[in-house]
Amino acid sequence: MIDAIYDTNASQFIESWLSADMAEQYSIFEKELHPGAKILDGGCGSGRDSLYFLMKGYDVKAFDPSKEMIKYASEFTGIKVAYGKWEELDEKNAYDGIWASASLYHVARPDMARTFQRIADALKSKGVLFASFRDRPDDFTENGRSFTSFNKETFEDFLSPLGLFDVIKIQERIDTRKGKENEKWLFAFLRKSI
Repeated sequence: MIDAIYDTNASQFIESWLSADMAEQYSIFEKELHPGAKILDGGCGSGRDSLYFLMKGYDVKAFDPSKEMIKYASEFTGIKVAYGKWEELDEKNAYDGIWASASLYHVARPDMARTFQRIADALKSKGVLFASFRDRPDDFTENGRSFTSFNKETFEDFLSPLGLFDVIKIQERIDTRKGKENEKWLFAFLRKSI
């Protein structure tokens, strides 16, 4: 089970993710939000992004499916991080923004469309979503973890028929973490259509 992999290797994942430079992505996301906006950081991992948003004065709620990550993130951020999975998100019109950094890619492809519907339901009108995926044409498995992947073309092909989001911006970027320079990411900034 993927949660067990994150529980067992929590310190390794935390160290890796804390080194990622997300300044540009924060800036693009924040331009779509008002001061004090309510943000959900789903699959928050170390709590790196939650802490950033908290320090900027946003109202932040976070969840993760790994018990070890929840412990670390709760201590790191000072907020109570909840247990949760994207496939179980069940809130309505609750958030101005949803941040899904390196977490939605663990949702199985057959569940992805329904999960995007859940995210749209949880966003307020014209709410914004940031989602990142490994930029590859095909899904893959690595070290016991399965990844649902998109490149720009396949993501647009997935998103368009859903009719849930308008694209603000899609970026393709090389990984900024040390030793990961051969990995590529797809960053999607989306606005709820209604």
